[in-house]
Amino acid sequence: MRRLAAVLALALLALPPGRAAAADERVVDEAVASVRGALVTLSDVALARALGLFGLSPSTGPIAPAEVARYVDALLARREAEQLAVHVSDDEVTRAWDAAGGAALAARLEAVGIPAAWARELIEAQLKVTRFLELRFRAFAFVTETEVDEALGPGPHEDAARRGARDRLRDERAARALAEWTAEARGLARIRELAATEGPWPAPFSLAPAREQR
Repeated sequence: MRRLAAVLALALLALPPGRAAAADERVVDEAVASVRGALVTLSDVALARALGLFGLSPSTGPIAPAEVARYVDALLARREAEQLAVHVSDDEVTRAWDAAGGAALAARLEAVGIPAAWARELIEAQLKVTRFLELRFRAFAFVTETEVDEALGPGPHEDAARRGARDRLRDERAARALAEWTAEARGLARIRELAATEGPWPAPFSLAPAREQR
C-alpha cells in the first residue's frame, strides 16, 4: 500500500460547500496501526474516507479511532478477498473511478500530491471487498418462508412485503456472520495500535469540491 509522508485527502466530492479547508493546511502523516506487520497510516484512512469507501463518510473533521477501526476491518476483508482470488474487471474499476469523478478527481488529488493510482487502488479494493461480502456472507444467508411468516406476523401479505422482509432478514443474518468473521479475523491479525497520541487525530489537509475549484 502506498505511503506519502505528509499528505492525506479528506473532503473531495461529497463535501458540502464552504466546508473544505485550504489545500496547504497540512500536518505530518502518522502510522496509527499495524496489521500483520503492514502499517495503517492516517493517510490511508483519510483517503478512503474522502472517497466514501469501506463505509466511511466523507468529512473534514478529525479522524476518529472508530474510523481507523473500520478501515482495519476493511483491510482484513480486502486481504481475504485477495487470498480467495476475488476478481473485479478493469472495466468495473474504470466505471467506479469515473463515477467518483474521473479526471476531475485526479486533478484535485494531484493538486495536493496524492497519486490518482492510489485512489484507484482503493476503489478497486472497495469493489473486491463488496464482492467478497456478497459471495462469502450474503449468498449463504438463507431465509425460509416460515421465518418470513414469523417476521410479518398474522394475516395475508403482498409479495412486495414478503420480499422486503426476506431481504431484511437476509441482510441481518449476513451482518451477524460478518461480525463474527471480523472478530475472529481481528484476533488472528496481530493488530497493534501505534499512534503516539490518543485519537481523534487532525486531518493533514482537505480538498475543495469541484465547483469551488478555479
